[in-house]
Amino acid sequence: MLVKTVGILGGLGPLAGAHFYRRLIELTPASGDDSHLPVILLSDPAIPSRILHLEGVGESPVPKLRELASKLEAMGAGLIAIPSTTTSIYLKEISYGLSIPILSLAEEVTQEIVRAGAEKIGILATTPTQVLGIYNAVFRQAGLHAIYPDEVSQREVMGVIMRVKDSSRFSIHPTSQSKFESFSQLGKEILTLAGRPWSRGIDVLLLACTEIPVIFPIEDWYQSDKSTIPLFSSTDILAQAVIREAYELGHLN
Repeated sequence: MLVKTVGILGGLGPLAGAHFYRRLIELTPASGDDSHLPVILLSDPAIPSRILHLEGVGESPVPKLRELASKLEAMGAGLIAIPSTTTSIYLKEISYGLSIPILSLAEEVTQEIVRAGAEKIGILATTPTQVLGIYNAVFRQAGLHAIYPDEVSQREVMGVIMRVKDSSRFSIHPTSQSKFESFSQLGKEILTLAGRPWSRGIDVLLLACTEIPVIFPIEDWYQSDKSTIPLFSSTDILAQAVIREAYELGHLN
C-alpha cells in the first residue's frame, strides 16, 4: 500500500510538536515498526513568536513558516501537519506556492465535533485564538457555538500555556520544596480552570492549544463532576486526520 510521507512543521512550541509526533505513533494502527508512517519532523525554534506578532509587538512568522513548509516539501513530504492552533491563522499564507496540502486543524476539529453531535464547545486555547476567533467562522458554518473562559480565567489559562513552553521551570525530580514545577502541578491548575463557572452548559471541552494536551489530567477530568462532558484534543484529532490522509483510509472512528 502506498502511503504519504508526513511532514510535521514543529517548534510551535517544540514540546507540543514532539507530543504530536508521539500521539501520531500511538494512534497509528501499526502492527510493528515497519507499519508506521514515514515522518519528517522539522522543529525550528527560530520561528518568530506567533503570539507576539498577533499582539502587534513582534515580527511576522510567515516568511520562516513558508521556508520550513517548502523545505518539508523538498524533503519528500506528501502532506503537512502544523500542530498549533494559533498558527492556523496563517494557514493560507503558509500554503502559498506549495503543491502539497497542509491539513487545517480548525476544520478537522470542527468536523470531528459535528460527528459527535455536540453544539456548545468549551475552548481552552491561547488568548489570540479567542480574540481573533480562529474557530468562530468554521464553527458558525457548522452550527456550533464557541464558549471561552471569562477574562480572569483566560489570563490564567494563558499563563499555564506559557509556563508549559518555559522548560527552564521544570525538573525531572521536583520536590515540594523545589523551585521547579511539574506537569502534574500545571495539570491540576488547568483542570481547576476548566471546571470554573464559564464551562457550565458545554457539551464538550476542546483542548485547543496543543500545549494543553501535554499536561491535561484526563483521568482526573473523568473522575470529576464534569465526567459526563467528553474531552476533545486538537492534537489527537490532527493526528487521526494525518493517519487518514496518509493512508487514504477515509474517516477513522
